[in-house]
Amino acid sequence: MILTIEITNKNMQKKFIAGSVLMAIVCLIVAFSYPSEKLIAPAKLAEVIKDPKATKPVILNVGPTPLIKGAKYIGAAEDPTNKERLRATVKDLPKNKEIVLYCGCCKLEDCWNIHEADKIMSSMGFTNYKILNMPEDFTVDWYNKGYPME
Repeated sequence: MILTIEITNKNMQKKFIAGSVLMAIVCLIVAFSYPSEKLIAPAKLAEVIKDPKATKPVILNVGPTPLIKGAKYIGAAEDPTNKERLRATVKDLPKNKEIVLYCGCCKLEDCWNIHEADKIMSSMGFTNYKILNMPEDFTVDWYNKGYPME
């Protein structure tokens, strides 16, 4: 289905075009980026999980993907109910507790679940949480590599 809009007023045409261009620009630049010190590589987390002597971080699944070994399922963090579940899960943890957030539903730079979880953790004063760096998605960056699963 194609929607055709005819605008006869020249001033309205200019506003419509300007608004369309602005919307296109916004859509192109809405990509999330995170500083490298906030990211943890999948290989590094897998190594920690496999090492019986290593101190394990709290691993929180804030998306719709399968569980990494030892992870707690929160659910898609863009959902208000799951935002509250995330807050309730971490509220009594020390602010410097090692925590890893992951989703993997899509590219990390496009992930609203990670974006929302990151905002929550930051606003609650957590200082030692990491985001699992999955530039492609869960399947490519974790599952296909044979990393630990529940």
